[in-house]
Amino acid sequence: MKPIYRGRPHTTGTMNRALAVAVLFGVALPLELTGCGNGSTLTGGQTAGTLVTVGRMTVGRSLHTATLLPTGEVLLAGGGTPELPATASVEIFDPRTGLTRTAGGLKVAREEHTATLLPDGTVLIVGGPDSAANSAEIYDPTSGSSTLVGPLTEPRSDHVAVLLDTREVLILGGDTSRVGATPTAGAELYDPVTRTFTPTGRMSIPRVPFGVVRLPDGRILVAGGTTTEKRVVASAEIYDPGAGQFTSTGSLLTTRRKHAGAVLSQGTVLIMGGTTDRSDSTVLHSTEAFDPATGHFQPSALMRFPRFKFAAVSLLDGSILVAGGSEETVEVFDPRTGRFMAVANGDQGLRLFPTATVLADGSVLIAGGYSGNGSEATLWRYSR
Repeated sequence: MKPIYRGRPHTTGTMNRALAVAVLFGVALPLELTGCGNGSTLTGGQTAGTLVTVGRMTVGRSLHTATLLPTGEVLLAGGGTPELPATASVEIFDPRTGLTRTAGGLKVAREEHTATLLPDGTVLIVGGPDSAANSAEIYDPTSGSSTLVGPLTEPRSDHVAVLLDTREVLILGGDTSRVGATPTAGAELYDPVTRTFTPTGRMSIPRVPFGVVRLPDGRILVAGGTTTEKRVVASAEIYDPGAGQFTSTGSLLTTRRKHAGAVLSQGTVLIMGGTTDRSDSTVLHSTEAFDPATGHFQPSALMRFPRFKFAAVSLLDGSILVAGGSEETVEVFDPRTGRFMAVANGDQGLRLFPTATVLADGSVLIAGGYSGNGSEATLWRYSR
């Protein structure tokens, strides 16, 4: 179970203006910075897009999943908070009408699970803590029904699932103890034809992974995370679906967990934020750019605020949206300028572990998340 965040990650003191240079894709870009607690924060009046409230879910959700369906609707499944039990409820949001509707339910109540859209339009739902850890199910949006499949080769929560070019689903890492104490190095493949799980190559170390990114060539980057004894790591590795193996690559410049990653249009990966230690006492606003061709990480632009437990998605124009986490604002990284920019009306309240889903028209649905007041039911929509 992820611990709830209480309080802000930094305190704001006297602002001292400075000039810094961020290295992005080998180009030096000037950035205007201000001192802020444990680091520096970008300033400026220019904005990138706008955020508006578009509706509410039937229940508050965090640690849930949001999946874009072939119809253009979004499936919102499961979720919970450290104070509330997981739910099996499912609902579907229609961006054209702004309305949500209940849509059956899962066989098992889940949070910290994964949801993967399969080529036939159904959704593979995997894992979660407690009784959900060793189970999986196929949810059919057309009928609103769910069917149990599996079991998994080992129980998992806080893991990652990625659809491969082979149409199999790679499921990697996570916690096997059901209480967050025993990360695994194991990975497995789900075969949608046989509806079974089989082991594949193992990572170099056990990890509860964050910021996992599918590279343009179909390989999977895994960088940082938490290993045994909740030790935060900087090591990174790449899974090759053709070989069925993980291979070590360059290490992050900073240990990170509860961070996020997204791929830019030219194939570079941006790893953002997170925390450096098991107590989450140091929240990062630094980012790193990973070049798949060289296997190296290098410093990149600073986010406007430190963040962890947040969502990041690649937009259709090649930029990256960052939402939620330990800051109230939404921001966008523009690779043309190498800057993170504010979003108009982007201050929508503190949310930890929301979801962000790119819709068919390129806008983004941001759903839920939790704070000290519990899980949020609000839905927001970002547009350029």
